Amino acid sequence: MIRRRLAPRVAAALLFAALPLAACQTSGSGGSAGSDWSASSEAPAGTVWQGEHSRATARAQIVARSAQEWADLWAKVGEAPPVSLPADRLAVAVFLGPRDTAGFAVAITRAQTVAGALRVGYRERVPGPADTVALAQTSPYAIRLLPRVDGAVAFQRDK
Repeated sequence: MIRRRLAPRVAAALLFAALPLAACQTSGSGGSAGSDWSASSEAPAGTVWQGEHSRATARAQIVARSAQEWADLWAKVGEAPPVSLPADRLAVAVFLGPRDTAGFAVAITRAQTVAGALRVGYRERVPGPADTVALAQTSPYAIRLLPRVDGAVAFQRDK
């Protein structure tokens, strides 16, 4: 009886844990699922990279507008940049910092330009008390390319 109740939870936890890995595009071989730019050195706006493991030692929200800022952002991931940052794009990134278990994730959900400023929304996934998670330290991150805006950038956590 207990096995029947736990099996769907375990399957759901494994599926959720696999989703960020499937979406993770930090190997340098491609961008968002379904894109066709692997032959190019530049990624289109809207391209997303995310994963469970970065070198971020604290929560951070980062904007990269230059090649150096782009390289610094990817150093926080712990990898070389997969593509060059196009001149007409900027990158926004959210790092959650270290977590003691798997099951945490972050996704950049929206970006709006309002009066020359950029508002970036992101959503965190926090495992619940009934979730089965691996006891492995993670440090989730999400990075997204957007059309360049020279104004201020504000991040907002969505509920």
